[in-house]
Amino acid sequence: MKTANRKFSRLLACALVFLLALTAAVPVFADSVAQNNLEVVIHNNEGLPGMSTDQFTVYQLFTGTPHKETVAPGTTDNDYDADNWNNYTLADVQWGSSIQGTLQAGDPGYDAGNPDSNKYDHSAKLLETLQALDSDADAWAYDEEGANVFASVTTAADLAKVLENKTNDFMQHFAAIIADIEELVPVKVTPTLTEGRTDEQDDNSKDYLTYTFTEPGYYMFADTHELSDTDADARSEYIIAVLGDQEINLKASVPTVDKEIVESGNTSKGDVAGVSDYVQFKLTGTLPQNFEDFDFYKYIFHDTLSKGLTYVNDATHPLTVKVYASQDDADNDRDGVVIPATYGEGPSGTNYTVKDPISDPKPEDCSLEVSFDDLKALQDTDSKAIEVTADSYIVVTYYAQVNEDAVILDDGNPNTVDLEYSNDPNHDGTGKTKEKTVYVYAFGLDLTKVGSDTAHSTGLEGAGFVLKKGEGESVQYAIFEDQWIVTTETDGVKTQTFYDTQEEAEAAAADGGTMQGPVRRLTGWTDAETSADVKAAIADYHTAKANFDKATKEDQASPSGAAYVELQSKKNALERYLLESKGEKGEIPDVYGLDEGSYFLEEVIVPDGYNTPEEDFDIKIEAEINESTDKLESVTYTHGTESVTYKAAYTEGDPEYDDSEDMVARFHSGLLKDTIENQKAPFLPFTGGIGTLIFYILGIALIGGAVTYLVIASKKRKKAEENA
Repeated sequence: MKTANRKFSRLLACALVFLLALTAAVPVFADSVAQNNLEVVIHNNEGLPGMSTDQFTVYQLFTGTPHKETVAPGTTDNDYDADNWNNYTLADVQWGSSIQGTLQAGDPGYDAGNPDSNKYDHSAKLLETLQALDSDADAWAYDEEGANVFASVTTAADLAKVLENKTNDFMQHFAAIIADIEELVPVKVTPTLTEGRTDEQDDNSKDYLTYTFTEPGYYMFADTHELSDTDADARSEYIIAVLGDQEINLKASVPTVDKEIVESGNTSKGDVAGVSDYVQFKLTGTLPQNFEDFDFYKYIFHDTLSKGLTYVNDATHPLTVKVYASQDDADNDRDGVVIPATYGEGPSGTNYTVKDPISDPKPEDCSLEVSFDDLKALQDTDSKAIEVTADSYIVVTYYAQVNEDAVILDDGNPNTVDLEYSNDPNHDGTGKTKEKTVYVYAFGLDLTKVGSDTAHSTGLEGAGFVLKKGEGESVQYAIFEDQWIVTTETDGVKTQTFYDTQEEAEAAAADGGTMQGPVRRLTGWTDAETSADVKAAIADYHTAKANFDKATKEDQASPSGAAYVELQSKKNALERYLLESKGEKGEIPDVYGLDEGSYFLEEVIVPDGYNTPEEDFDIKIEAEINESTDKLESVTYTHGTESVTYKAAYTEGDPEYDDSEDMVARFHSGLLKDTIENQKAPFLPFTGGIGTLIFYILGIALIGGAVTYLVIASKKRKKAEENA
């Protein structure tokens, strides 16, 4: 019995509220309560798991004759709201069976061979404890004159008189002392459970328990149900009721937590962001309806980021914590009071602590932890109390930056939060809410380079591009590094892991997985200074290429030739920014980590024999996220006037579906596909070609023959004249 009651004392918990008013004397206008009308109905509250018949352990503190007071003006006998439900009094008060009585066969500790040992009386121990309460530690038990209100109590009636019209806070302290009595004997009563009744006073369907008693008295209900491991759950404060007919509508609740992504003042549960982009997260916590009944209130946000996001807390991307008076204020960021981490001057107190990947120590099971030891004791920097009520909203905002580990699969990069909270107004227990999740999505490109001529219509090697966004002075260039990907699948969920070397990826894939690579992993974008350097490097490459084209064939072919060395040097300066087509299929390494938006591919290296494009290759990415599921629903890829939309699912006969490729698989991969074509340089004939050359040769030959003939003929004439 001792063990059972110690367990009971530890288990009494959490977030339900009742209001109690006890009267020990019969008022002038009161009606006796019929013995067959001894019911207590306890209604569950929305947001809590379902009730069970073993939810409460019941103790009889006093017996007596119950009377029903005149109902307060403006109410009816059927009302049982928090202000007037307990409108019964008890006269002729004696100790109840849980305080004073005899164990019955079947009770723990019952000894059939020694009847006298079955008698028990906890009244003396109870009064001794009450009268020994300390004025500092237990100020609730002392009146305005500083006297212990239990000092002269000797009987059950005396105690009932002291309890008359006491506050809920007073009664909770009193009930806690009752609960600590070892071997307290519960009443044998089993309630009936009604599931899902809709009460006239509430539109929400709720469970309720009906307790029927045979003996009138003053009873204490202790919530001892097994707390759920999967649902946000709580146990009630002690409920004390005088029988009669009672209906108790518990206004209890557990706090809730939510997580959202904030962009341009708007919030969502899903958003698209590329590598190096900053994402602002908003964590919003509520408080239970019985917040005021706690002496202190522990409150901890546990936030977890995916591998693809890195927690940031700097001057331009700070973590902030605020309290708002209402949901509307919190939703609109209006009149929020900033809660400083510490308060006061000099060695200051602490409102909350932050554990994150930057601080030491960081939390082991989450990325960010914001922990309040006591929400009821917050102070500002001037050491003035910050008001927190049951209606308050606690909001944490912080930033994370998308890193190169962000996956582009349609499952996105999930980020979660749960809330740990006090769930016992009398002890130190805590519970946890269910996780809430938001998703950050990123995309990639699967590009192929081809030529306009037949020989290279399926692939053109040797083209080089830089990927950029913005224009003019605000242009930024993508920065890449080669990586290999291993994709694994567990319970239908795919996971991508990136490796810096092919050897590492092959070793990982050997344990089960598909390897891909090398891919060009986006690691960030250039700033203004670096963008200027890239522009200069591109110009330098073009100059080196022009010099190379003018060089001799030997100088072009030789690795030691000046033109060759210069061209390779200028190309190497662009290595971090280049996307090159390779092989007979003209494959450009896949690009990973893009946000939605507009991009341009500038062709820096043009294969010999092909024209330099007059305009950059334009790309636009647009995403559609389902507002109900917060999941990615479709992504549209556009180049010029041509668009293609990849969807999570297509309806039968959907005109957007292309039978030539599995568009659903393409959607799930996150890679957007396109082909870039280069125009072959035209072949122009030489003016005065080979036909004219032949005429020149023949003409020269004829002239030469004629000259030879004239010379020979002249010699013959001279010789003839000499012989004549």
